[in-house]
Amino acid sequence: MEDHLDSFVCPITHEVMADPVVACDGHSYDRSSITRWFRDNNTSPITNATVQHKQLVPNHALKQAIHEFRERFAPFFDATTVAAMAKLSIISTSTHTLPMEPLPERGTFIYCVVRPMPVFLAPSFVTARQASLEMDTIVIGKERLYGEDNVVFVELSGHHEGKYVYEARDGLRFLERLDVHAALAIYVVSATTPLSLWPSPTVPSNSLYKAYPWDVLSIEATIEDPAGRMYGRLEHSKLWVLLSDDEHLSQWSLDTTPHLFLLPHPVELCSNANTTHLGVPLVEVPAYSLVQTDASVRIDGTWYLRTTYHNSVGWLTVADADAEPLTAPPPRLAEGPAGKLIQLVLQHGSMALVLDEIHENGSMSQRLFLQHLPRRFERQLLNCAQKGRRVHRMALGPRGQWYCSGARPDGTGECCWASDDLPPRFQADMEPNSLVTFGDDDEYAMVLGSGGISSQQLSTSLLHRLNGSKRVHMMLLARYGGYVVKDNRGLDCSCLDPEFDAALKHPPRGAGQICSGMLTPNSNAGLTAYVSAAVYSDDDYVVLFEHAFVASSAIATTVVEALRAFYARHRAVCLKRRQLIAEYEQLHQLIYTS
Repeated sequence: MEDHLDSFVCPITHEVMADPVVACDGHSYDRSSITRWFRDNNTSPITNATVQHKQLVPNHALKQAIHEFRERFAPFFDATTVAAMAKLSIISTSTHTLPMEPLPERGTFIYCVVRPMPVFLAPSFVTARQASLEMDTIVIGKERLYGEDNVVFVELSGHHEGKYVYEARDGLRFLERLDVHAALAIYVVSATTPLSLWPSPTVPSNSLYKAYPWDVLSIEATIEDPAGRMYGRLEHSKLWVLLSDDEHLSQWSLDTTPHLFLLPHPVELCSNANTTHLGVPLVEVPAYSLVQTDASVRIDGTWYLRTTYHNSVGWLTVADADAEPLTAPPPRLAEGPAGKLIQLVLQHGSMALVLDEIHENGSMSQRLFLQHLPRRFERQLLNCAQKGRRVHRMALGPRGQWYCSGARPDGTGECCWASDDLPPRFQADMEPNSLVTFGDDDEYAMVLGSGGISSQQLSTSLLHRLNGSKRVHMMLLARYGGYVVKDNRGLDCSCLDPEFDAALKHPPRGAGQICSGMLTPNSNAGLTAYVSAAVYSDDDYVVLFEHAFVASSAIATTVVEALRAFYARHRAVCLKRRQLIAEYEQLHQLIYTS
């Protein structure tokens, strides 16, 4: 029974015909479908041959046969069943390609030429060029569309950009579709290798595109031609390379386990693992960004990391000496008070401000602001900066007398220096890391770095206070015998200007304590340094608290702005690192719970 069903079905609609007619090609069609076809085409739907005329002749015998079939088998078959069986019969027995595909279709289509064929300038046979494609040539198309005589043409890309070829004609197939396998892979080039815009076993050595020895290539897709040769398409590129050439390329194993990396410096995210000349820069990833990889490989001391940043997918390259997969959160930074990282001396318009700035890599550097200092004092501070020493202590007196102390970042090589006009006893007693303050009339107090006190012309009450202290954190001599001392027993102020006294005793809300730091030479990056918690000169003062400062109105704008910026920067570094740690913990949890 099925042998007769295909004659009941229209070759165009694949439905049982209601009004069968015969066209000039000798085949029967449903009247409505063949009428629509002839409105737009001058060819036969089955043979693709040009028709001589478009007259239609009713097929009464076929129409009666369909009617009788339905009458006889109606109890057993409905119209849907008949149509379905007819479609199966048509598909299994017909040798014709019916033009029912929803074209045009855009994408990447890769073919192997199975018969020599010409190349066309348009989807029309009259535009053939003299050039032709030989057998086994691989071509890449970007659009499939109907052309002349309803033949499926393919618009090419690559070396034949904008040219056309056809898939089949007159029942003969000219192109065989090759399967594209999407798979990420990494190859290292060992010899200069030419690249091409479509897969080819032989690429001229003078090709515009080349991969050079030690280049790293990321491949996103592969194909295999009928001869068994494997080709790879470079990631985010139209370039192809022959992968079967073991003498020029070697494949490296990719780690697709997600890892977290902390970038030590800004890195360009590139479209390909080859970040030199074949990859396109997409975006710059800032320093100390946390990146999650979806693939990574270490080659000759360099990490190649595939990641996504701001919706851009690409590769980062980082020296393995600078980055390793994180197994723990990044260390906290700048958690201590900013005020403990400030040293300030101020006298009669002379000023030295030393700021210990913490960086995102955990290191610390000193920034100096110097103004109208005694020449030797300024030169000594600059000399410390040039030689990589850190200034840990400094003091400046009303007559220009000065003292400073410094050491290497690791705490070794401690030295101290002082002005020549200081008393001989001071010169003999001074030690590195001494806490020093100068007053009027050769008055000074020095708490030695090794312990003990050296002083001259101090008031009895101050001397008694210092001798009774187990640890002195801060001291300052003011005019008219006034002083400030902060030790293990607390804050002691005597005979101070009322505004200065109030600033010391009543810090702003949230400012914290008056700063008191102690130098720990072997501590990490010297983050607990001695500080000058307060300075006073001619009724002008600055008081440094843990999280803020107070300055009188006459203090120079440069000092105020530098201090304000330093406190803000310190808070920003701390907050950014906390956010980074929170991001790490969130990503780490997602990685190991998914």
